[in-house]
Amino acid sequence: MEKVMVCASMNIPKNKNIIKQARELGYMLADSGVEYVQGGSAQGLMGETLKAFLTKSKNVKFIIPNAYYDYDAPELEKLVGKENFHVKRVEGEADRLKLLRKCDRIIVLPGGLGTLEELLYCNETARAKEHCNKIDLINIDGYYDGFLKQVKTNIKEGLSKPNVIKFNVINDVNELDFNNVKEV
Repeated sequence: MEKVMVCASMNIPKNKNIIKQARELGYMLADSGVEYVQGGSAQGLMGETLKAFLTKSKNVKFIIPNAYYDYDAPELEKLVGKENFHVKRVEGEADRLKLLRKCDRIIVLPGGLGTLEELLYCNETARAKEHCNKIDLINIDGYYDGFLKQVKTNIKEGLSKPNVIKFNVINDVNELDFNNVKEV
């Protein structure tokens, strides 16, 4: 079974289309029969995707750093039920990031600095050939245009190589392909 990690904001954006697509992604993941790996929050876009997923599937695993465990774990356990609450408690963010590499696919929705950290970590570890996981950046309504412009500036200035990007950029969750889901 394919393991898919979704990286997203722990806050709700003003853009309603981003919220709508986060929910749509949750439904798509559940319909695809994947194991959904989540950073351990029922808040914000992370929560929107999770709640949509849970309407169709309970196949979710959480990775929660100790600093957030006491706050997030009880709410997540209540959402999924004690029998479905599968959590990997880790020391801190660095440990959580290492576990991202064990997923088969990473999907990045709009988010803040933590979400960018996850994207950049996955990109850099892919460049170092530490994994060959598929990484999808969902640039809903141009949310990541500024970031992508900065990457192009880095390349233009010679500060990054032209092949620096190891992720796919798409504009809508409906462009994601789940037809080639791995079966174990």
